[in-house]
Amino acid sequence: MEEKQEFENDGFIDIPSQSTNYKNKNYKKKKHGVAGFFGRLSDGWKNLKKWKKAVIIILVALLLIFSIVAGIVADMLKDYNYNPEISEKPPQELGFENVIDQKVINVALFGIDSRSSGFKGNSDSIMILSLDTEAKTVKIVSVVRDTLVPIETNGKIKYRKLNSAYATGGPTLAIKTLNQCFGLDIKEYATVNFNGMAEIIDAVGGIDAELVKGEVVPVSKSIYALNGCIKDVCDRLKIDPEPHYILEPGKHHLNGIQAVAYSRIRKTKNIWGTNNDYGRTDRQRHVMEQLFNKALTLPKSEYLGLAKALMPCTETSLSLTEIMGLAWDIMLKSPTFAQSRVPLTEYQMPGKSLKGVGDCVYYDLDYAKDLLHAFFYENTTPEDYIAQNGVRKNDWYAQAMGQTSPTPSTPSTPSTPDDTTSSGGDTSSTPETGDGENEEENSQPESTGGEE
Repeated sequence: MEEKQEFENDGFIDIPSQSTNYKNKNYKKKKHGVAGFFGRLSDGWKNLKKWKKAVIIILVALLLIFSIVAGIVADMLKDYNYNPEISEKPPQELGFENVIDQKVINVALFGIDSRSSGFKGNSDSIMILSLDTEAKTVKIVSVVRDTLVPIETNGKIKYRKLNSAYATGGPTLAIKTLNQCFGLDIKEYATVNFNGMAEIIDAVGGIDAELVKGEVVPVSKSIYALNGCIKDVCDRLKIDPEPHYILEPGKHHLNGIQAVAYSRIRKTKNIWGTNNDYGRTDRQRHVMEQLFNKALTLPKSEYLGLAKALMPCTETSLSLTEIMGLAWDIMLKSPTFAQSRVPLTEYQMPGKSLKGVGDCVYYDLDYAKDLLHAFFYENTTPEDYIAQNGVRKNDWYAQAMGQTSPTPSTPSTPSTPDDTTSSGGDTSSTPETGDGENEEENSQPESTGGEE
């Protein structure tokens, strides 16, 4: 009697008896795990029609691209200092009633020379960026930080230097003061901490500048010239300044550290012959123009590096979509670039020196308003406006204080005192110049003479 063979059935495959004539060539043992998955995937792929394969390839490619972009955006957003609070405020809280021209967007630019990574303190640099989305123009005007202005908080007015508005009330008060003084409709801003400005400049490959003899003196001779400023920047970054020093005048290609130091030079004339805070604003606008031009010609492969350098040291009310929209509307359409300064020497008046404030830059604010409106909305350069309309010099401060004063007939050479620490809060319901508390009075204006 033939013995019956017993086999265990594991529940997965049937083992045929030896007497079965099994010759099916399509039979394959079922694989498990990763090998099994890819085997079944391969079989399914072979059975698909060509159009279905094409659709799947496109979908997978899009998914991969989306994943990569999402990862890049997520990496960027972690350093994105977005502050939508300003642009969400009603116009009245920002010092204006209505938008002047829908196609012109004005943005306040502030530079904070903070030793920390934050965005608090006096605004060392103040600029207004005007973007015309129809004419494809970019205009930038620097406003001298020591301009004497009325600053309104809680319905009370004090007379201070313009740069103190940011320290007192942040970007909201700084924007409100610019709008009230110059009749503008600014709702957006961007603040750059100079601690990170070097990385931004390096991201575009540096900038070019021509240096005069007085700007490149040794550190021992002047801490306000280029090398003294380079040492200060490097001391903050805790790096050796020696490799960055420049000792010869002439045309130079500046790296990030050198360019930041260049934009902070004081007390010596520049290539345009301007000195002190005027000279510094001229240098700052030159750096901005160079950045603008370099960004326009930057290879697209380097945009990410520039964006990643900008994010950590910039705080802004503009969302990423708004920034991309402006870039699409203007920056990618070969825009023209123009720049100016407020005030120009033609309409500057003898400076005011106020107790608790110090020496201030002084001029007719209403005249400056008319000049800026012509520049931003009528494409009339400040020089052409002055030639066509002459110069007005109204002693508005004397009138505001109930004084009588003859109208000055000649402008003075600007003097730029050192930084002051502004007072926070108000102590009176009437216009004031300040009570001197929490403020440093500048005892001596900076020299307006030649090079050091």
